[in-house]
Amino acid sequence: MEKTNKILLNKTRTYNSVNVNSQIQIDIENTSKPIPLNDIDTTVSQFEQFEKERKESTIYRFYGQVTPIISNPLFNDNIKINNVDPDQKEDPGLGTVVQTPESPTKKIFSSDIFETDGWIGFYNDELDETALQFNDNKSALCEFIPFDPGYDRLRILDSDGIPNYLFKITYPFRSKDIEIVQNSSGISLKDGIPVIEQFFVKLNGRNYVGFKTAINHGLSTNDEIELLNFNDDSIPSGSLSLTQRTFNVFKLGNQTNDLKFRTFIIDINPKDISIDVGISTIKRVVQNKPSTYYVREFKSLTSAAIGDKGGAYYKDYDIYPAAFGTSYYNDKVASFNFKKDVNVDGLKDNLGRPLSELYFTTIKNDSDTDPTSINSQYWNLAISGLSPTIRLNDDGSTRFWTRITAGYETENNENINYNIRAFGDPSYVGNDWYKNIDESDEVFDGDIVEYNENELIERRLELVHHRVNTLYREHLNTIDSSYEDKKEGYLYKPFKKIQIREFANYINPIVDIQSLIDQYNITSQTEIENLKKSFGVPDYATVIAPNVYKWRDLLEIGEVDSTGGGVDYPFESGAHYININDRFFFQRQDPPCEFVIVTEEIELGANAPPGDEERFLSYLADPTFLNYSFSDPSSFSGLGGGVLDLDAIINYNNITPIKVTVNLGDFIGEYELGKRDIAGGCLDLPQQKDIDDVC
Repeated sequence: MEKTNKILLNKTRTYNSVNVNSQIQIDIENTSKPIPLNDIDTTVSQFEQFEKERKESTIYRFYGQVTPIISNPLFNDNIKINNVDPDQKEDPGLGTVVQTPESPTKKIFSSDIFETDGWIGFYNDELDETALQFNDNKSALCEFIPFDPGYDRLRILDSDGIPNYLFKITYPFRSKDIEIVQNSSGISLKDGIPVIEQFFVKLNGRNYVGFKTAINHGLSTNDEIELLNFNDDSIPSGSLSLTQRTFNVFKLGNQTNDLKFRTFIIDINPKDISIDVGISTIKRVVQNKPSTYYVREFKSLTSAAIGDKGGAYYKDYDIYPAAFGTSYYNDKVASFNFKKDVNVDGLKDNLGRPLSELYFTTIKNDSDTDPTSINSQYWNLAISGLSPTIRLNDDGSTRFWTRITAGYETENNENINYNIRAFGDPSYVGNDWYKNIDESDEVFDGDIVEYNENELIERRLELVHHRVNTLYREHLNTIDSSYEDKKEGYLYKPFKKIQIREFANYINPIVDIQSLIDQYNITSQTEIENLKKSFGVPDYATVIAPNVYKWRDLLEIGEVDSTGGGVDYPFESGAHYININDRFFFQRQDPPCEFVIVTEEIELGANAPPGDEERFLSYLADPTFLNYSFSDPSSFSGLGGGVLDLDAIINYNNITPIKVTVNLGDFIGEYELGKRDIAGGCLDLPQQKDIDDVC
């Protein structure tokens, strides 16, 4: 019986009725969905949804802090700006006064120059609330005042509203070739790492040959290397067969185990081999595949804006003091937060792969002051005689800093290009550098890397450095022909790597699609692409033969390989949050670690040679001044030997001049970069005056 039929009994109608079978058709209309007979067995996983969104997101947000180590050892001059009479031309007790009505100044004696937390300056010894100081500060009694460039031109956190540095997020987007060592044969980085020196090594009674490279070689012991354009001096002639053989690295370093990143030793008799500087190169070999070498260029994903006071300005991030954050030298730690989301969707690196790394980039802002107020500085009047192309920005405002130059820390050799520590040395005139870099640029040279197709990873060999100096120091001889240029500038590393993804520590098994194409006679490109997808071949896979591929898997965020490699960043509101903790070092280009004592003889008195008194005062104001003494102290009882009594010296009018010997330090660096006012970090000369003598 159909379930839609209903049986009615007659007795339900009247008690006298006889039951007779009858059927009434009832139509039942279903107005709702039937409930499934089985239990509900599907659940929504919050974790799975989170992982799905995290894997699909290509948006990154950056925040963090920068801990600076910054000082001003390369100051413009030991000048004190003071509220003195503009018509006053000299002050015998304080040295020569620079007559500039806008900013009257006077020299600080070397005995009043102090170092505080790495900053070079002086302590104000007079209370003058109207005194003009550097950086528009007001003076106070016993306040430490740094020489220019001071706090507001060098610190990460700036108080004048115009940043000293600009932050950017960049990525490696293309590569190029450069000529590291000068040569006439067209040998460049693509031909390998240049070898510039050959030396003899004796180990365990056996002779080996060692080589020095122009940059870091990136080698390890037992690595296989190919020697290119070396001279085979073996007997019988050519028995080494240098054009056909490779050699293993026997040892790193020289005879004393120094310079392991720039030297290596191989097991060849030194008499059997020789080099041609600029032409002889090496390449690391992995499973018969030589490495390639090139420079990566970085492109910015964020930008700077033009501030209302002129110069580049930040707009994609906020910067503020970190709570209670200071470095060991009391430099304030800066916190920052990028307001702009960085979307890497569709972006490829220089090898055509999805981005696995970005770079937190710091660029010195060379327009770090208000151009309407810079004229109040003493030095700006002096540099007004420089060429407009040197001293002016593109908008006509006055420059304080030179334009940024970039290069690498190469070996000290005049034939090597891009040696950033040699910039300004007249012996390196023919060298190349990356010049005229500006903070508003969108593309920067980044690093030198090695890439091997049998490893499928890039190995950094050298990171670029930026160099900047003040116009005053750079062109001091043009400003005053009695002085020599001070070519030593500041260096800093602009790029810090941010690993946003990791490639697996293994290489996928080789996928040979060509064999299937041949087997089934496939000619359609669409079918070939479908085959690649079915085998999981990514678009960045390396083609080692037609339709034969190998690659490293790009690990998902949160995925870790067998060696612990991988990244795991917080994910919130559709974006990955990455914290950056950077240490920023603003360092000298070539700190001088050696010195010699320079002795000057002068005479004082009524009959002393003209100009000797001015020379003596200038020596006392020279930062390299060490001490003075009298050749015959008994001839002038008013002055004790070595005791600084300026009034007695200046007022000495005896007919017989008194002879004074002045000792100054001449600080010697690795490069010829002009006069150095103070020693490098490896040289510590005692101060001659304590702060208690001032305050």
